Amino acid sequence: MYFKYDESRGIQVDKPFRRMMMPYMMPDTASCPINFSVHLTQWEPGSQVDEHAHPDAMEVMYCISGHGVASVGDETYEFCKNSMIAAAPGELHCIKNTGDELLQAVCIFSPPVTGEELRRRAQDAVDAAQEP
Repeated sequence: MYFKYDESRGIQVDKPFRRMMMPYMMPDTASCPINFSVHLTQWEPGSQVDEHAHPDAMEVMYCISGHGVASVGDETYEFCKNSMIAAAPGELHCIKNTGDELLQAVCIFSPPVTGEELRRRAQDAVDAAQEP
């Protein structure tokens, strides 16, 4: 099986959780069943993802460039090139770019999520943050 990033599938997330997610291997793009999904996330300096959990999926995030902090459960870690965090199903986690360059991480879900599920969860977080 072969995957190549399709820019038209990119997911731009608005403030306050501004980032770009690029779905690569997803069930909705695979030519056969897969039991994981992979996407790349990029954060500009000062940006972060909302603290969240995935009730039915494990997420592993591998930093390929940049510098930030990551929290998993009650622990906080340096998140920098060649570091990795893993959040078990239901475990709260968050990543923030504390550096002065783009922070990039490969994110892997098991079981997999679709690009539409990524988009919907991100938009729900943005909407909730904007509620009075």
